[in-house]
Amino acid sequence: MLRCKCTLLLLLCLLMSCLSWSQPSIWQNSSSKLNEAKEGGSREISKLKNWEKWGLDSIYRHSLLLGIRLNTDGWSSGLSYLRNNGPGNKVLWALRFSGLKHEKEIKQQRRDVTYSYLVGNSAYSLGKINNVYTLQIAYGREEILFPALIDGNMSLSVRYAAGPALALLKPYYLNMLYVTYTPEEHAYAQSEHFTKENTDKFLNPANILGSDKWSKGLGETRLIPGLFAELAIALEPGRPESFVKTITIGGNAAIYTSKIEMMAERKAYAYQACFFVGLSFGKRWH
Repeated sequence: MLRCKCTLLLLLCLLMSCLSWSQPSIWQNSSSKLNEAKEGGSREISKLKNWEKWGLDSIYRHSLLLGIRLNTDGWSSGLSYLRNNGPGNKVLWALRFSGLKHEKEIKQQRRDVTYSYLVGNSAYSLGKINNVYTLQIAYGREEILFPALIDGNMSLSVRYAAGPALALLKPYYLNMLYVTYTPEEHAYAQSEHFTKENTDKFLNPANILGSDKWSKGLGETRLIPGLFAELAIALEPGRPESFVKTITIGGNAAIYTSKIEMMAERKAYAYQACFFVGLSFGKRWH
């Protein structure tokens, strides 16, 4: 019995010594893995903070903005890049696409449903002969007027730019109603754009079922080159807390090599001018 107790005590001592030898290794490995996890998390958080701060610098070299505008003759959207060459001196490049609308253009819809089974009575603009769009490539400058207009957080600048312009005239198609009697009544719809031969029919609402799909006539688009210039006031934050938001107010004028025809029986001009208000979002970086 005494011998068994001694043997059991010896085995217990050996087990305790093994545990005491292996325990530091276990804790050491766990601590190492925990430190690695913390370091990895810190790196990810640092990357996220760097992304959040990217583009929010008060002192920056480059700025990229995506903007939309409401014009007195339509709408426009575009992309602008500004390079900061020094205090109050920036170089501007911009690409802008606009859709023009004539002041006399009014949407209306056929109320008579007698022949609605031919095509849908979609809304149309009576007298419209072309969808007109413009593409402008700008080069200019931005000069700061007041660097700290509102509590040092808002700056006021003037922008002026000029460059080539391109007007795109896509024929406007209407679904016209035709009725023949041979001797029975036969009605059908035919898609047409404005011509001198169909003037009376094209301008008579009784003969119009509605507008055709926008893509109709896309291959017949005419390109008219020209030049443009614009002047605007830009109001933007000096120390933005989110995407840079710039408000622009100004005017744009262009002259083309041919008349921009939009409406029938309305005088067309080889120039176009408008006032606008715009909002831009973007980022700044060194």
